[in-house]
Amino acid sequence: MQQSFTTFLAFFLASGALAVPAGSLNTRQTSPDGSCGGTTGFVCATGFCCSQFGFCGQGASSSGSGGSGTGTGSGSSGSGGGSGAITCTSKQFFTGDGSTAAGWPAESAWASFDNIWNANVNNINNACQNNEWGVPNNSAQETSDLQAAILSVASASGVDSRYILATVIQESKGCVRVPTTQGFFSNPGLMQDADGSHTCWISQNNGVVPCPNDEIVGMIQDGTQGTVAGGGDGLQQLLASLSTTGAQQVYQAARLYNSGSIPSDGNLSEGGATSSYSSDIANRLTGCVF
Repeated sequence: MQQSFTTFLAFFLASGALAVPAGSLNTRQTSPDGSCGGTTGFVCATGFCCSQFGFCGQGASSSGSGGSGTGTGSGSSGSGGGSGAITCTSKQFFTGDGSTAAGWPAESAWASFDNIWNANVNNINNACQNNEWGVPNNSAQETSDLQAAILSVASASGVDSRYILATVIQESKGCVRVPTTQGFFSNPGLMQDADGSHTCWISQNNGVVPCPNDEIVGMIQDGTQGTVAGGGDGLQQLLASLSTTGAQQVYQAARLYNSGSIPSDGNLSEGGATSSYSSDIANRLTGCVF
């Protein structure tokens, strides 16, 4: 009996009936660039889960089906991961003082960081060329570094990661080699901050390729925590300057970040700046992509 079973097993294996894909014989590799699942063969690092969009993240959108990620808080706690679903059905133009009484979205209507990120990541990856800036699109590593930088600076500054992400998308679409614009200040980097010292754009050149991680982190720090050389306020300082709280505080800070002042009647959508700026931030926080 033993001999006949051995002979049968040898024949069965030789026939290919138990053939196993070669890749599955190896231990799956931790993702080097934030991509995961599907054809990549990568798994996420400890504490992160693979979302339905094939990107490692934290929160319900990534960990809803057996992942090991955890939520990262909400509101002004700094990380703003939460589990909020995308509530945007179409882009709206909000007017008034940024309060819920004036029709602006409450924090409870904001999507989670992961949901906002996943909804925008394809646009982020193609932002440089979609905007015809003449520089290469982000590499997968650069986009992964951008995500990590936002979460890290949010934790260090106490500024909601969703607000930082919305500002990055509003200012640069997430292109790490975004051109520097010129206003009252020179405005470089992912958040077009006031006279900051970090950028991966070089005039009449393809930009810095690859954009170093410390430059990406520096761009997010300058826009969030303020610029040392330029003396420009970041999101952290602008939020602290306001007496309001919650979502209204964020929308008012957005107006200050864009224009430096809030109209005397409090209407965040008046002229003197990009009239839709605060409204755009509100839309992006609910998950709108545009």
